[in-house]
Amino acid sequence: MLDVYSSALSGGNAAALITPAPRVYDATVSLAGEDTRVTWWVPGLGDRHPGMLVVNGASALGNDDPETRRISEALARAGYLVMLPEFEFLKNGRLERAAPSRVDAAFAALLRRADVDADRAGAFGFSVGGGIMLAAAGMPGSSLGRARYLGALGAFFDIRTYLASVVSGTQVRGGRHEPWVPDPEARLRLAVGAAQAIAEPSDRERVIAAIRSSGGPLDADPPSDLGAEARALWSVLASTDYDRAVAGFETLSPPLRDTFAALSPRTGWAEVRVPVYWLHDEGDRFEPVSEAERASAALRPGSMRLQLTRLLSHAAALGPESRQQGVDFWGRELSGLLGFAFDVLKRAG
Repeated sequence: MLDVYSSALSGGNAAALITPAPRVYDATVSLAGEDTRVTWWVPGLGDRHPGMLVVNGASALGNDDPETRRISEALARAGYLVMLPEFEFLKNGRLERAAPSRVDAAFAALLRRADVDADRAGAFGFSVGGGIMLAAAGMPGSSLGRARYLGALGAFFDIRTYLASVVSGTQVRGGRHEPWVPDPEARLRLAVGAAQAIAEPSDRERVIAAIRSSGGPLDADPPSDLGAEARALWSVLASTDYDRAVAGFETLSPPLRDTFAALSPRTGWAEVRVPVYWLHDEGDRFEPVSEAERASAALRPGSMRLQLTRLLSHAAALGPESRQQGVDFWGRELSGLLGFAFDVLKRAG
């Protein structure tokens, strides 16, 4: 907390005065058959450490994203050995069916390190990466099933409801539909990511080009010469009604439905026995807070702590409005985050 918020507020790092600098280096690691850039942060003291897999959001900067690097360094200064893989599907914003398997392979690689205490290893995912990490944890035989805990910041629970919220500008909270305004970047990139799952190359490129040219919204009627798979997905992406968009997923081709199911934590949620700690910005415009609430309400064997906050800005440590708030706001929000952090530390042993 000291590391992240001192650097976010002042540009300096107060924690650096009292903690040793970690050793940071890049390496290439084969994850599920694909060579992947991995950045490691190794604590400056000790020979064996609790491990932490960090899964980035859909940032074009990948492992060079300053927010992710700031939090990874903070974790290493606190004693965690941090693994940050640079997944191309996240960097390029693709909804790729194999994505959960690659995340799970990264956690397996973390556990194999001799300087990692495998009994005290966990994983933390940001934004879309957090959703995919939680989907990976629900796969049969998942390595993430061995994690001491899983953490997520601003993640999603179900691709169907997430995409329906983005295209319709609506979220459902407490059974009631309410307006939700997605960030233009989310409106564009999630629709493009969904279209990249279309199998036929020329149809895929035509739908993506139409989305990019409009910034996201599509005409109600798809072009008649598109294939059936592309037309069905076009209709979902063009919907301005939340319920109609959710229902439209049932009209998609079986391969598309299977891809979106594989990427949704909801699919394997009942198999996730690991404790889950979920942070979510109440005003998040990239993933609606309804996704976190839906996950919290869904039954499963493991525990879940949901911490809603207004201090964060999606996956960033601090929003611009937070800087203008008074002592009461900061006291309330920081005490909530500290309680959340201590709960995770207790779970980690």
